[in-house]
Amino acid sequence: MYELVQTAKQQRQFTATWEYFCDEFGWVNDPYSEDGFRYNLLLDTKGFLKRKKVIGTIELIPYNPTNPNSTVEGRFAFSNFPEIDRYQDRTWEIDKLCIHQDYQRQGYFSTFSHILYEHAMNHHPKYYLALVEKKFYRMLRFTFGSCFEQKGDALIGPGTSLVPTCADVESLIKFYNTKMQIS
Repeated sequence: MYELVQTAKQQRQFTATWEYFCDEFGWVNDPYSEDGFRYNLLLDTKGFLKRKKVIGTIELIPYNPTNPNSTVEGRFAFSNFPEIDRYQDRTWEIDKLCIHQDYQRQGYFSTFSHILYEHAMNHHPKYYLALVEKKFYRMLRFTFGSCFEQKGDALIGPGTSLVPTCADVESLIKFYNTKMQIS
């Protein structure tokens, strides 16, 4: 389950979840984008009066390489790639992607594919760009194959390495539709 962040309460839950990860792992907390779409990943709770528990987050931002707050371009020059430059108006950044460690490796990651699919159906992106943790990138490649492409050398940080990654959204949609037909 997930929800599009639309209320102040949902934003507070998003902020609390994301900033916990920033503190825990020493990540930079980039500014929240005014034109971005934020989603809370929710724990599927059953029963009357069960409060929604946010266990993960993701933010999708229209890509603009001249934006000083770009979460990807300021660290890696994605705009140097002709295919990304050509489709700049159909490219989005993925930021603030996390799942609480208590819920990792329990099948919740697949919810992000539903979020990305919904976003793709509504906004028709060509590419998603992200800087993703190296182990996470390997998992993306294992799960989605060539839908995710490493665009340059990993950026080495104090606690982790980030891989400049480009997702071909049309390939992801085909993958998603094939998977849904099998399910």
